[in-house]
Amino acid sequence: MQSLRLTGLLFLFLFCILQSSLGNAPDDDKVLSKEMKQKINELSQKSYDFPDSAISEAEAMLKQYKDTDQKSIQARLLKILGSSHQQLSNNRQALEYYEQALSIYRELDMKGEAGAVLNNIGIIREEQGDFGGALKRYMESETLFIEVSNDAYLSLSYTNIGNIYYTLGRFDKALHYLALSLRLNEKLNDSVGISKSYNNIGNVYLSLKDYTQALNFYNKALKINKDLNRLGGLSTSYSNLGLVYEWMGDYKKALEYNRLSNELSRRNNDNEGIIHSLMNTGNIHLIRKEYDQAMIALMEARRISNNHPNGFLKASVSSRMGQLLLAQGEFDESIASFREALNFANRINSFSMLIDIYKGMSEAWQGKGDYKRAYEVLALHTAISDSIYNQENNERLNMLRVSFESENTERDNQLLKQQNIYSQLALNRQQTIRNLLIAISAIVIIFSFFLYNLYQSKNKKNLLLAESNKQIIRQKDELNQLYKEQFKLNETKNKFFSIVAHDLKSPFQTILGFSELLSSEYEHLTEEQRKDSAANILKVSNETFRLIENLLEWGRTQTGATHATFKLFNVRELVLRTLPVFEPQVARKKLKVSYELPPLLQAWADPDMIMAVLRNIMSNAIKFSPLEASIKISARINKNMVYLSVADSGEGIPDDIKDRLFTLDPKVQRAGTQGERGTGLGLTLCKEFMELNHGNIEVQSTVGEGSVFTIVIHSLNSRGSKF
Repeated sequence: MQSLRLTGLLFLFLFCILQSSLGNAPDDDKVLSKEMKQKINELSQKSYDFPDSAISEAEAMLKQYKDTDQKSIQARLLKILGSSHQQLSNNRQALEYYEQALSIYRELDMKGEAGAVLNNIGIIREEQGDFGGALKRYMESETLFIEVSNDAYLSLSYTNIGNIYYTLGRFDKALHYLALSLRLNEKLNDSVGISKSYNNIGNVYLSLKDYTQALNFYNKALKINKDLNRLGGLSTSYSNLGLVYEWMGDYKKALEYNRLSNELSRRNNDNEGIIHSLMNTGNIHLIRKEYDQAMIALMEARRISNNHPNGFLKASVSSRMGQLLLAQGEFDESIASFREALNFANRINSFSMLIDIYKGMSEAWQGKGDYKRAYEVLALHTAISDSIYNQENNERLNMLRVSFESENTERDNQLLKQQNIYSQLALNRQQTIRNLLIAISAIVIIFSFFLYNLYQSKNKKNLLLAESNKQIIRQKDELNQLYKEQFKLNETKNKFFSIVAHDLKSPFQTILGFSELLSSEYEHLTEEQRKDSAANILKVSNETFRLIENLLEWGRTQTGATHATFKLFNVRELVLRTLPVFEPQVARKKLKVSYELPPLLQAWADPDMIMAVLRNIMSNAIKFSPLEASIKISARINKNMVYLSVADSGEGIPDDIKDRLFTLDPKVQRAGTQGERGTGLGLTLCKEFMELNHGNIEVQSTVGEGSVFTIVIHSLNSRGSKF
């Protein structure tokens, strides 16, 4: 089963590479006319969508330009023919056309286009299992793209090289080149390229069985594809995640991600993606020995692949079907399926596919009891494996030879640099005498300027002195400003203590008076007089308690000890929790309190502070309302702000008092309609509480008509804002 998984991952790499194969490189566009460029670009696109039609058109155009000196057009048409045959899995013809195009591009020194063709040749070599040949082409394209400074195409070469090293099991080198590709895509701000790099790096970590890192990179790719709404990219991301969970043994999640991949591929009319997701689904059912469900998935994959030109896909589906039939003990059908896969693999000359096919076919013959044929097929499997191994070894020896030659070249360069240094030293000696003469002349000139600089220095000092004087004046102004602010603070403090001295003394005198009356004259007072005295003591005590409570809160705000704790709360519920406190005062004045509050309106602030502000405003509304008057509480939302208003029908606020309403000015204090006294601190505290909640308190008042106090705070929709 592990080999099935590795084959699936290899197919995923080839699928990604084919999706990324180059179309047109920039060099060619410079030498084509506008009309010809458009015509060839359309034909190039047709080579992917309708390869058969593209072949006939390209061949006709090639005959037209064959005997002309338009070599650039000839090369472009040859490249289109190669691409068309590659889409049809006619790899032999594709390579022939690509090689002809490459020869012309090299003759014309069109390095960018030559690099593009080399990449396409490398893709075919890789599909055939010729990893050494593919690596050679990719590295040649890398060199060319570096020379022409084409980062976009260089990124693709790095990706292809990294994928080859991945296939060869050189995961360290694979990660190195894939990381280079990622950095280039980040530099180019290419989101699609970044997501593909994340997928490729995730594949390496998956093979290393580092599932945490694999999931990390696959999920990064998934996020980018979701942001871009790329159906093809999303399908690939879901397929990759399914593969991780399959390897982790979480088959439920794996099946779900493959289902998502299949749905998106169908929406995108991506038959390759559909086949890939179906094969992965079939493989999971095969691992779980759910053979009927595996057969359904693979039969659907086979049906779709029959109408698809990609020979690698057809070989993969038939090989996977052979594995399923082998597991079911259907040896004859398994052998037939493997033979079908073998036919497709031979057409595309894919040695990597042949290894798996011969291995499965050998097991099928063995299961059937025909050990002679099983041995013969196994021998073919071993021969191809050894051939690829020897080919890889030869390629590695060639790479070592290139590295050795590069080191020798570098050593020669170092010797040449040393010779240049010695020559430079000799030249420097000759220049030293000349430089001495120049230096003496320079000294004379410098001395001539010395006196001038002294004069300039004196002027600069005078300027610095003038600047220092200006700075002293600025500091003096700042000190004066600080003095004024300190004086204002002292005035505020004095007003505060004046209010405290006056407002605490008077209530305590009242309490002492009534208490003394009850104590000394209790037996001589009627029951009604006793109740009245007790009620007055309670009333004054409550007012004094609120004064002390406000004093403490105001003191905490001044020292910075009070902080707002922001929460979401329901405005209607907060108001309804506040109103019962005022029922005695409302009943005493026979007031009518109504409210119009949306039931679902929410605000973002400190509910305790907002309740304290509402209590103060409500207390003032009751205080200044005449008997049998009305008080209305309402709330609304506008532009992410909540407006909570308390409107009374009292006597209103004069303009001269309104301007000082939120200060500690004793002249602001007024008695209520029944002589009720205020603390003098309530509205000042309200203002500071609203500032702590990043809100505001607004006042509208007309003398003789009443007042409206409005609390302005942030709503639910603005809770994420930075204040």
